[in-house]
Amino acid sequence: MATPMHRLIARRQAEANKQHVRCQKCLEFGHWTYECTGKRKYLHRPSRTAELKKALKEKENRLLLQQRSFFPPHVYQHWRDHCRKKDQEKK
Repeated sequence: MATPMHRLIARRQAEANKQHVRCQKCLEFGHWTYECTGKRKYLHRPSRTAELKKALKEKENRLLLQQRSFFPPHVYQHWRDHCRKKDQEKK
């Protein structure tokens, strides 16, 4: 059970920590969301599909760079075309 002194200490700590708190509505520091008087800001985020495609493309590029160091360009081109044909056949 919290005593009045514990509540007072907790309240003071919460007020002291406010400067490090970011409002989830207006994205500003220094107040809690329920205290916000500002307008909601739109924060553009890429879709999960876009994130997955980006990660897949980066992984593919890393693999291609590794393979280019082992194979001459014409072998690499043949391999890439072969893999794309297989992917299209699966669909």
